[in-house]
Amino acid sequence: MLKKYADPNTLRYVGKAWEIRRALRQEQRSKGGDTPLIVALRLPIERPRSPWR
Repeated sequence: MLKKYADPNTLRYVGKAWEIRRALRQEQRSKGGDTPLIVALRLPIERPRSPWR
């Protein structure tokens, strides 16, 4: 059973090798087949909220 742990600075997959490979391919395909894997897995940057909002 594949598990995905995502923190603001890290991304970690835990599972069998074939499950991890499949999940990585799915992530890459969801962003477009030509997208490098490092770009596809990049977590969105959280911007700090303004205290005046």
